[in-house]
Amino acid sequence: MFAEFVYCYILRPWPLREITNFIIKKIIPEKIKINTSTIYLNPNDPVISGALFFGVYEKSETRFLNNICFEGMKVIDIGANVGYYSALTSDAVGPEGLVLAIEPDPESFKYLLKTIQASKFKNIRPFLTAASDHNNILPLFISKENRGDNRLYQTNQKRDYINVKAIRLDKLINENEIDQIDLIKIDVQGYEPKAIRGMEKIITSSKKIILLTEFWPKGIIDAGENPYDFLEMLRNFDFLLYELNKKGKLVLLRKDDDAKLIYKYRGRKYTNLVGKKV
Repeated sequence: MFAEFVYCYILRPWPLREITNFIIKKIIPEKIKINTSTIYLNPNDPVISGALFFGVYEKSETRFLNNICFEGMKVIDIGANVGYYSALTSDAVGPEGLVLAIEPDPESFKYLLKTIQASKFKNIRPFLTAASDHNNILPLFISKENRGDNRLYQTNQKRDYINVKAIRLDKLINENEIDQIDLIKIDVQGYEPKAIRGMEKIITSSKKIILLTEFWPKGIIDAGENPYDFLEMLRNFDFLLYELNKKGKLVLLRKDDDAKLIYKYRGRKYTNLVGKKV
């Protein structure tokens, strides 16, 4: 609790951000142990690495995945970063399960591979690619202080970019002869509609699939999409939608609630949605 207090309340205010990032880069270790997994940290990423090191990284999402993963599940981790969720779900689904780890950033991918190798995971298949609604080469705009905030669209910040491979996940799944998916976890900073549109076939054919997706209306708009259309698309896939609140509870999201939800999470605010097939 003390580490959480220091990281979340003392070191997070904007005036202290630059000095905080400097301190975190100096103190984060090369790797950490979470349950039975070894997670390699990116020393150039004080946000993700700092949150993992201090034990405060996405607690409600972690709790949710721990509760719904079971042996034999087939999982897609879209936006795998250094492999935290890939490792977590790999442990849960066991040797008969499968985790597809999708990460387009070569720097993050390097640590993802180290994470996989350190724990000798046999059921994770890593892919250096972005998930999109078409197969192409796309610019990935890099965040210097938070590799989890890399984006596949231009921002109002001056960011360097690299060109990355993008693929429809329907194509990738077909090429790897996977017949169904049980769980999708996706966090791609507003690019979620395009990524999910590129896996229409596998979502439609997987009758009991569960979706955990970040929902950031501003990011969706910045990526050239409409948050109302995104919610409608998910419902058209026969998902019953819930909000995963900060306490880890699922709150049913009705269509009449969409405007209120989008207004509530305006600007930099975001939440997570869970979709369960009806």
